[in-house]
Amino acid sequence: MTQAVNDERLSLDYASVEDLNAALRVFRRLPLELLGFLILLPIVGVGLSWLSSALAPPYGLYIFGEGLVTWGLLLMCALLFGLLWWRGRQVGRLLNDPAILASPVMSLLSVPGVVAERAQALGMEWSGFYGPLRPCRESVNVEGR
Repeated sequence: MTQAVNDERLSLDYASVEDLNAALRVFRRLPLELLGFLILLPIVGVGLSWLSSALAPPYGLYIFGEGLVTWGLLLMCALLFGLLWWRGRQVGRLLNDPAILASPVMSLLSVPGVVAERAQALGMEWSGFYGPLRPCRESVNVEGR
């Protein structure tokens, strides 16, 4: 009789190849989303500056002593943090990793290492930043031909 406790599929660290590929897709999308934020940031700043001046010329609209541009940029920073938190939570759920779930924003940097470690345990390797997981190639012994 085998014990179910020793089955690695019942481990909290177990993630299937499909889950690892899904985590990689989420992680690969992140730089494009960050680039979108980088492009939107000056557009929002200029747009809110124009809107502020249009609503209350000549000095602009102020709320609680701060300009509309300041509030807009604070909102963009909050949205950026929310995006990083949400993507970190998605990856943490896919990988069943409590460390990533506990601190999703800071743990995003460790995702490639966690995915590579889990893929190695499943006999797979990462084919690069934009590629999926593939079966490991066996190392060829040059001396033993």
